[in-house]
Order: sequence, then structure tokens, then C-alpha cells
Amino acid sequence: MSHHAKRAHWEARYGAAPVWTGRVNEPLRAWSEAHPPLAGQRALDLACGEGGDALWLVSQGWKVTGVDFAVPAIARATAAATAQGLDIEFVAEDVTRWVPTGEFDLVSLSFFHEAVETRLAAWTVAASAVSEGGTLLVTGHAVDPRVGAPGPPHDSRFGREELVEHFGEGWSMIHREIQREGSGHHSGHMMTDLAVELTRVEPRVA
Repeated sequence: MSHHAKRAHWEARYGAAPVWTGRVNEPLRAWSEAHPPLAGQRALDLACGEGGDALWLVSQGWKVTGVDFAVPAIARATAAATAQGLDIEFVAEDVTRWVPTGEFDLVSLSFFHEAVETRLAAWTVAASAVSEGGTLLVTGHAVDPRVGAPGPPHDSRFGREELVEHFGEGWSMIHREIQREGSGHHSGHMMTDLAVELTRVEPRVA
């Protein structure tokens, strides 16, 4: 699917009706609760969709920016923030091309399942936004060799090895797999998620 077709697909999907539950993703919740923000610390939610993670993060004290290329998703996220009286910057931009403004103490990229060249571009943008000592959380559906496995296609999934190869030195990495019951269109299935915590341990390259 071309980039234009992919964008049109998500524009139509978000434009028709709400897509996600609005609940925070569990790996992000667990990490943030273990690392409460200091005053003024910034979080970036890339491919934020309808803003469930971003809304939760700002309620925990983070100063949050959410980015997604689907305008209907950003509109729905903005409306939710306004309804709840939350101050969040939502930006309608392509996360594979967007240039972050400043540095972020936390960057989250959850369930971004695209072709390899697209996800590597998004990972590069995500890495460019992480401050020295900051953390990048990448969460996705784990590689599943079963025929007809629930979730995204096999070629859009990734494992720890691909992340190690892409990010290289300068980062510490913690990874884990989490089993959970599926929700939404995955209801009735047991899902396995890959959650990877990358912390920048060397200075950023200017």
C-alpha cells in the first residue's frame, strides 16, 4: 500500500467512528507509574491516534505532545482533551517525517505496525526526540509464527533484534513480552505484546 493510500485508509477509518478504547496502553502505564515525572518534564506520544495514551500521561503530570497524520484522530483527541480540561499539544503530522521541537524525557511509540522502511523512519524520528538520559518506549504485537495469528500481518511485526540493530550503541535496553486478553476487534484472543524500553545513555549527536 502506497503512503498516500495508507494515509487515506486511516483518515477514513478514524473519520467513520472511534477506533480504540481510549484506555492507556499497559506497558506505558506501568513505566510511567514507576517513573513519575519531575515538574516540567515532557512526553511525546508518536502515532497517538485518538489520544488515549496522551490524555493519561498529562493526567499524571507530564507536559504532553501527541502526533498523528490522521486529521480525524487528532480532532477526536483534541476534543477529548478539551472536554476533560487537559492541556495537550496535538499535531497532525506524519511521524516518519515530522521534526520534533526540542527534547523529550519520554517518547512513546505504541503499536506502530508498518512496512520495515516506514517503521525504521518512525524509529529514527522517535530517537531524535529523546533527551540525554530520556527514555523511548516501543510497544507492539510480538512476532507470532502461527498461521492466521490475530493482529497485524507478519511483515509489519518486529522483534528485539531489529531494534538492537537499528539503535545500536548509546542506548540501554530492557525488553519483555506481556500476555493479555485482546480487546476491540481482537476480543476473544490471547495476545502477546513486545515492550521495549530504550534509555539514552550517551550524549545526543548534534
